[in-house]
Amino acid sequence: MGPQHHQHDQYAQTPTTGRGTYRRDVMKLVGAGTALGVVGGVGGVAAADEHESDDGEEDDSAVVGNTVHVVRTLIRPSTNPERPADFFYQPTGLHVDPGDVVKFVFETPDHTVTSYHPAFGMQRRLPLGVQPISSPLLGWDPNSLPDDIVMPPAENGGEEQSDGADSENTEADDENGEDDAGDENGTDDERHGPPQPSTWLYAFETPGVYDLECAPHEAFGMAMRVVVGEETETAFETSDASQLPPPRAGPVGLARQVLTDPNLQPEAIVEHGTVEWMDLELNTTSENGESEE
Repeated sequence: MGPQHHQHDQYAQTPTTGRGTYRRDVMKLVGAGTALGVVGGVGGVAAADEHESDDGEEDDSAVVGNTVHVVRTLIRPSTNPERPADFFYQPTGLHVDPGDVVKFVFETPDHTVTSYHPAFGMQRRLPLGVQPISSPLLGWDPNSLPDDIVMPPAENGGEEQSDGADSENTEADDENGEDDAGDENGTDDERHGPPQPSTWLYAFETPGVYDLECAPHEAFGMAMRVVVGEETETAFETSDASQLPPPRAGPVGLARQVLTDPNLQPEAIVEHGTVEWMDLELNTTSENGESEE
């Protein structure tokens, strides 16, 4: 059964065109080779602030000419009794052309983008010759947070209120022309504006299949697959979780189900361009094994 594409997927990314990608006049770092840069000795570049203009907006003047695909890191209420919550990349399967850039947007915190590679104690699950891939542990862009922040912001970037009284007090302050802190110059939080997610870029140059995982949440099923070009043959891909090497050499926990899902077969990803999290059979099959509508 192929992916069932949801017309009203609450997790669908915006903006998108075509296969869940968007085209811009900026895409690839000038002078980049196989990777966009180096962070901690592995391919990639943290882009939270390297390419920002003075007003805090991302500065695209340093990159030119290719396609950028957006992948978001998300946490949502559980759709499976085996998971305490849904930890996932959106989309979970992605087809790109060689040289395309994937921009990972950390809309929820405490995630990585990490490849399965012997350097990390795991069976290689990316093309031969490709160096190990790992982003730093990322979440909110620290530059977008107040210096005196103590508790993390809400995942949607807004402020969480403890009860209705707080809301009433806020409304009363607004009527009196005061801000929350009574400071006419605005609070530190207001001066910073809403928190912004960090972003991390990686250019996929070598054709083949790349399996990626989030180091803190792999056991909860936070893994994804990128297929670069038309090369879909691998030495590691299987739809039978029992054929995977045991953890730690093989995927851990629920990532074993994700990476062996029939809708993440490389051929299916190439055919459909993107495979959303809720398109996976493990998310569309009820407890009695019947397919959900």
